[in-house]
Amino acid sequence: MMTFTDSAFFKTPHALQDIILHEMEQFKMHQDKRFDDYLTQRKAFLETLPEAKQSSDYVKVFHPRIAVFAGSFNPFHKGHYNVLQKAERIFDKVIIAFGKNPDKNERDWEIPNTIKNRQLEEYDGLLTDFISTLKHDVTVIRGLRNSTDFQYEQNQYRYIQELMPDIKIVNIFCDKEYEHISSSGIRTLEKFNKHQNYLLD
Repeated sequence: MMTFTDSAFFKTPHALQDIILHEMEQFKMHQDKRFDDYLTQRKAFLETLPEAKQSSDYVKVFHPRIAVFAGSFNPFHKGHYNVLQKAERIFDKVIIAFGKNPDKNERDWEIPNTIKNRQLEEYDGLLTDFISTLKHDVTVIRGLRNSTDFQYEQNQYRYIQELMPDIKIVNIFCDKEYEHISSSGIRTLEKFNKHQNYLLD
């Protein structure tokens, strides 16, 4: 159950622009929650406040731009975080989805504290099946390090598109300083205790 503590905001009149900004702030404060849960509980809260009618009306038609950043993330490292930060400048919310890749080892790294204030999901199977379980439109974020990644993702995109023709995908290149970082490289460096600089807190 979410707790909203912004009742005082509605005690005085506000311009519509300020109301919209306030609702976006509330939405950002609850980024770790699923959007459908947030929406249901926010509507219920606002309906208890007669003076919050404009906010209630706005929330009923609120359609934020939501993305899914999916990967095996074993571990989720600074390169992934760089892509995530760029995605969050484009989208109102980015869901981090940890997938189980049958061609890779089971994820055995802890989720860093740095990203625990986001919505974190796990899925087993195809990304398109996971997206189908969501009750709202999303755009898929794919992180790229170099042209080799781009060629791989372009091939993957064709398969995904055949499974879900209406899917939206955005490719985001990481900054140059992170383009050499990979989860497999970190796992190798861990054997020599040289991996810490690539990890998040």
